[in-house]
Amino acid sequence: MINNTIMSSTTRWVPKWTIISIELEDGKKIEACYDEITKLYACPYCTPICKKGGIPEQGSYFFNKEDLKEHIKAHSFNYWIKSKKEEEEEEEEEKIKGTEEEEEEGEE
Repeated sequence: MINNTIMSSTTRWVPKWTIISIELEDGKKIEACYDEITKLYACPYCTPICKKGGIPEQGSYFFNKEDLKEHIKAHSFNYWIKSKKEEEEEEEEEKIKGTEEEEEEGEE
């Protein structure tokens, strides 16, 4: 007899989210996601779909609550936005400088 059962396997991560409450330093409580399979915590700001049980395309994940708390605190300072903005400004300055040098060479 032939077994007609089709087995499905996937290499895609399928999280099993649990919503947890985390108290921050300032006493504020927020809801975050914890994946029971990988034992990872997900940032609720970077990975909001986790609260709906979805599979995130991208996000920020942590092995412990303390690292997640530090990351959430960093959101208020927008560290990565400032860093990205500074990089973009430097790139723009380099482009302008390069254009000015080309114009000067053309005048000679």
